[in-house]
Amino acid sequence: MGGLVYNRACAHMRSDDELITAIQQQRDGAALAELYDRYGARVYSLSLMMLQETTSAQEVTQDAFLKVWTRAQQYSPQSGALVSWLLGIARNAARDRMRHEKIRSAPSIDDENFPEVPDTEALAEARWRDLRLVMNALPKDQRDVIVLSFYRAMSQVDIASYLNVPLGTIKTRMRLGMDKLRAVLRVSEADASTTGSGNV
Repeated sequence: MGGLVYNRACAHMRSDDELITAIQQQRDGAALAELYDRYGARVYSLSLMMLQETTSAQEVTQDAFLKVWTRAQQYSPQSGALVSWLLGIARNAARDRMRHEKIRSAPSIDDENFPEVPDTEALAEARWRDLRLVMNALPKDQRDVIVLSFYRAMSQVDIASYLNVPLGTIKTRMRLGMDKLRAVLRVSEADASTTGSGNV
C-alpha cells in the first residue's frame, strides 16, 4: 500500500509509452488511471458521437479502458500511437454495440457539434483546424455520407438504403468528400514541412 501511495504522489507526467509499458510489465493500475485521465474524455466523445446515447457511451468508454488493461500485451509502438490504438478499441466496441442494438439514428453535424477525429493526436493543431473547417464546408450530402461511414459504422450499402439513394451516388459523394479532406491534409503537411525547414 505504501508503494502505491508513493507512486501516485511522486510520479512525474509519464509519456504514453511509459504508461502502457507500466501496464504491460508491472500491471500498474495507476498507469491505467493516468491514461483514463488523459484520454477518457476523448474516448467518451467518440463513443457518444457514434451511439448518440450517454449511458451506452459511458459503458463503451469503461469497456475500452478495461480492454486496454486486459489486452495491453497486444499493443506495440511499431503499430502506431497509443491513442490511435485506444480509440480503435473504443470505435470497435461502439460498432459492436450499434450492431447488437441496431442503432441507426441520424447524425446531427454542425459547427457546434462536430465529432472528434479519431487520431487528432497525430495532427498538428493548424492541420486539424483546416480539416474541421473543410468538413463543415462540405456539401451536406457529402458530409453526411462521411459521418455515417466513419462515425456511425455503416457500410456504403447500408448508407444507400438508409438515405434512399442509389449506391453509385453514395460512392461518388464519398469519393468527392474524401478527396477534399485529403487535399487539405496534403496542403497542411506541405506547410508544416516548409515551416520546419525555415526554422532550421
